[in-house]
Amino acid sequence: MKVTAEECGGNADKMVRRFLKKVKKEKIMEEVKDRAYFTQKTIIRREAKRNKQRLINKVNQKREMLSKPASFGKRKGNNRR
Repeated sequence: MKVTAEECGGNADKMVRRFLKKVKKEKIMEEVKDRAYFTQKTIIRREAKRNKQRLINKVNQKREMLSKPASFGKRKGNNRR
């Protein structure tokens, strides 16, 4: 990963910001932290399965929200007169 002075017009602050942005985008720091300690394959698979299920639940929840008809009329909790 390179950040050149030509990209940033010779501005050192801009170079640092651009470098940090590239590091975040490529998730290098996350990988370094993950590799700091050994993780068993079963734990990795379990986390992947859990993340997949969370994503499925999130998508299903959004589908339900879109498929429900919008209620027009009285609102809940607005019964004061």
